[in-house]
Amino acid sequence: MLAAYLIIAVAVAVLTWRNVHQGLWVLTALLPSYLLRTEVFGLPTTMLELMIVAFVGAWIIKHKIPPLHKGGLRGVECIALSILLISIVAIFVSPNTTAALGVWKAYFLEPIVLFFIVRYELTRTPTPPSPPSGRGGIALFEALGVCALFLSSIAIIQWFTGKGIPIPWDIERRVTSVFDYPNALGLFLGPIVVIASLMIPPLTKGGAGGVALKRAFWILTSALSFLAIILAQSEAAIVAVIATLSLAGLLNQKTRWTVAVTLSAIIIFVLLCPWRSTVFDKLTLQDYSGQVRLTQWSETVDMLGDHWFWGAGLSGYPTVFAPYHKATHIEIFQYPHNIFLNTWVEIGLMGLIIFFVLVASVLRVVRASTIPAFFALLEIFIHGLVDVPYFKNDLAVLTWLILAIFFAYVSAPQTKTKN
Repeated sequence: MLAAYLIIAVAVAVLTWRNVHQGLWVLTALLPSYLLRTEVFGLPTTMLELMIVAFVGAWIIKHKIPPLHKGGLRGVECIALSILLISIVAIFVSPNTTAALGVWKAYFLEPIVLFFIVRYELTRTPTPPSPPSGRGGIALFEALGVCALFLSSIAIIQWFTGKGIPIPWDIERRVTSVFDYPNALGLFLGPIVVIASLMIPPLTKGGAGGVALKRAFWILTSALSFLAIILAQSEAAIVAVIATLSLAGLLNQKTRWTVAVTLSAIIIFVLLCPWRSTVFDKLTLQDYSGQVRLTQWSETVDMLGDHWFWGAGLSGYPTVFAPYHKATHIEIFQYPHNIFLNTWVEIGLMGLIIFFVLVASVLRVVRASTIPAFFALLEIFIHGLVDVPYFKNDLAVLTWLILAIFFAYVSAPQTKTKN
């Protein structure tokens, strides 16, 4: 299989040499290819990693390593580099340096390098395209949409046939698509559902065929992806998507009252239903899954009391956490399943502080041209309150891609339009 993966990587390199944006489009559409694993000279790697190396290599050779930002590093560039440097320190904090190195290159080095390249490509022209009429970041959104349609189709087929669902998820028929577990599907598709929903062009009379086609594409992507999340029974993803789109609707003057009335009707309906207590228990973490999270968080806080500055290091949480784990009926997870605790245990207190700085930077500069990317990031954040939305190969790259698009449009000069 290695030969086949190398051929694909070379094809990505050639495509990138000819057209950087097309190479990036293919790379974005194939993010789940990290599941295809192999070894090169005895070192474990994935097809996604090989494609990233091929893309970055071709880009460097083509551009002869240009200065990404002639005016020097500033703002989000400093934040990205700070996270990268702090993650290097976390390698040596970890009790397992080998595992930490693998995590570092997949979750930090490669995604952050891609962040710089994507942001450079989207901002190097005097007037980079902006939503909803441009192509730059929109093409990457479309690549994610194509990927989502593929994953959703497999998930829906799994649910209808009952085949291809890994054990033990097959008992409840919780679909997983190409992933190993249902929540992986929800984590990946959640932000794409938000992007697709917000990218749907408005319905106009006598609209051009291209607009109608785009409208159909984004509606289909949003609907099938959300259906796949429901079939995966990824409750956190469902709540995160609904909460994010509801907030987006409430902030939009044109949809504010419609969304407000709809939400009110849903709340009244839930309150009158006999299973309202079940919904309330889930939302307040009083069900079994929620109790597991609360117990895990409590024990993680105890651990951080002794490891408050450095955390556990990259991939070190299960080892460092073990002496603090008293609820033995609950397994030790790879991460604490909370976006703040995940960050703290992996890259320490300084990493958590830089994470807050990044969040503040996003909130400080958000504007109309960044709406799809901003709300995708918000969905990731909400889902991350009870899960792990970053520490996985595809999710790490996805996060930095969305950040690159967001900050590219922030730095783009605003053009006057008749819209």
